[in-house]
Amino acid sequence: MTSQLQWVRWLCSALLGYLSCCRAPRAEAQFPRVCMTVEALLAKRCCPALGQEPGNVCGSQQGRGSCREVQVDARPWSGPYTLRNVDDRERWPLKFFNQSCQCTGNFAGYNCGDCKFGWTGPSCDERKPLLVRKNVHDLTAAEREQFLDALDRAKNTTHPDYVIATQHWLSLLGPSGTEPQVTNCSIYNYFVWLHYYSVRDTLLGPGRPFTAIDFSHQGPAFVTWHRYHLLLLERDLQRLIGNESFALPYWNFAAGRNECDVCTDQLFGASRPEDPSLISQNSRFSRWAIVCSSLDDYNRLVTLCNGTNEGVLRRNPPGKSGEQLPTMEDIQNCLSLQEFDNPPFFRNSNFSFRNALEGFGEPDGIFVSPVVSLHNLVHAFLNGTSASPHAAANDPIFVVLHSFTDAIFDEWMKQFNPSASAWPLELAPIGHNRMFNMVPFFPPVTNAQLFLAAEQLGYSYAIDLPDSLEETHAWAITVGSAIGGALIALVVLVMLLVVFQHRRYRKDFEPLLNARFSKKNYTEEA
Repeated sequence: MTSQLQWVRWLCSALLGYLSCCRAPRAEAQFPRVCMTVEALLAKRCCPALGQEPGNVCGSQQGRGSCREVQVDARPWSGPYTLRNVDDRERWPLKFFNQSCQCTGNFAGYNCGDCKFGWTGPSCDERKPLLVRKNVHDLTAAEREQFLDALDRAKNTTHPDYVIATQHWLSLLGPSGTEPQVTNCSIYNYFVWLHYYSVRDTLLGPGRPFTAIDFSHQGPAFVTWHRYHLLLLERDLQRLIGNESFALPYWNFAAGRNECDVCTDQLFGASRPEDPSLISQNSRFSRWAIVCSSLDDYNRLVTLCNGTNEGVLRRNPPGKSGEQLPTMEDIQNCLSLQEFDNPPFFRNSNFSFRNALEGFGEPDGIFVSPVVSLHNLVHAFLNGTSASPHAAANDPIFVVLHSFTDAIFDEWMKQFNPSASAWPLELAPIGHNRMFNMVPFFPPVTNAQLFLAAEQLGYSYAIDLPDSLEETHAWAITVGSAIGGALIALVVLVMLLVVFQHRRYRKDFEPLLNARFSKKNYTEEA
C-alpha cells in the first residue's frame, strides 16, 4: 500500500487475560515433567490430574476434559522419507504416549488447565484483548527493554513444566529400565530444543543417520509449525514476566539492504571488532551459550541433544560478498501467489505461496532450480549459528525473523481466505499432511488447527504489507482508466472552449448556458 501511495503522489504531481485454576497458562509441547515417570511411560498414558485432587484427571470434575486415545494421521505421505517404524516421530506421539487429555470447548493444556490462545477467564469463555505484534524498531524504550530482558531471563530460567528427552525412544528408560532419560532445561533452550528435534536426522545406528527428513521445513507445515512455536514462547514469556498483554515483536527484514539493522547493541548485538563473527561484549547476548548444534556427534553416538552448552552464539552478516536481504517487491510477488501449496508439496513445488515464502523457490513462485530467497535468504544472510536449521533458534533474531514470516503468512490468509481443502490431506512429506500432529508438540496439535487467521488465535500485526501484484495491477488499471477518462473529458472540454472562443469573435457573445445547438453540415457557416 505504501508503494501505491507513493505512485499516486508521483502520478498526481505528474498530472498535477485472572487465569483458570489459579495457575498461569502452561505451554503445550513435549514433554510434561509430571508424565515422565516410569509408570506413565510404560502405560503410555499422559493424563495428569488438575489441581490437588488425584481423581480430577484432565479437569474432568469441572467438565474441562477427559483422558482419551490419541488420534494420529494414518494417511500416506510422500517425499524422500521411505522408512517405516524406525523414527519416534512417525505417527507422533504414539512411540511415547497413546493416551492424553482431550479438552472440551476452549480449554487446553496437558491437564486441560489452560485456555486456548486468545481466550481467558475461569471457564475460558472470555475473549482476551487482541495482542498486537509490533515492529521491533517501533517499540518504546520500555517495551524494548521488557522484550530483551524477557528473552534473557528465559535463557536463564528453568522451564517450570517441561523436560526434554536425552535419549532415543528405545533407550528412554535407561539401561536398567527404571530411570527416564530426561533433563531440565531453560525456557529459551527448550524453545531451541523443539526446533532441533523437528529437524534432526533419523537415528539408525552409530554414524548411520537418515538425513532426508524434516517435520517443520520443506513442506506445508513450515508456516503452521513455526506459528505454534512462537505462540508457545510468547505464552511462556508472558507468564515469566507476569504480563498477559506482552506480544512478540517482528523484524521487517524486507529492506533490500546488505546490512543487519537489528544487529546493534540496542537490540540483538553488534559484531565484535576483533572478531566480527562474535557478538559485541556490550550486548547481553554475547554471554549466550548455544545448545543442540552438534548434530554429527548426536548421530555418531545415537543420542539426542541434552541441552548442555556447546559454544558461543555466532553471527556474521552479510556473509557472502554482495549478499542482500529480500525486498518488499519480493514479498509482493509472494503474496500474489493464490495457491497455498502445490504437488509434490516439497521444496521443488511450483507456484506455491508456502515454498516461495520459505525461500526454496523464487518469490514469484517459479521453481526451475534451487534458489535461496525470503525466509531462507535471511538465515543465510545472518550466517553463523542461524545458518544451520538444527541450531538456528539459538540466535534470538530467530524470534523476530519468524514473527515477520508469520505476518506475511497471515496477510496471505486474509487476502485469500482459503478453505481447509487448500492444505493437502495426504501425500505431503511426513509431518506435513493436514491432520498430522506437529512434532514434537504435546498434547498433540494438528497443522489444521493453526491454519487460521491470526486474529482467531488472539493476535494481530501492526503492519501494512504491500498488496499482491494482481491487486496492484487491478488497482492501477482502475485508476488508469479513471485518469484516462478524465483526460479525455478534459481534452473535449478544451476543444469546446476553443470552438466557443472562436465563435465569440465571429458573432455576438452568447453565454454558454443560453446556447442553442442545431444540426449543421461541416460545410455550412455558423
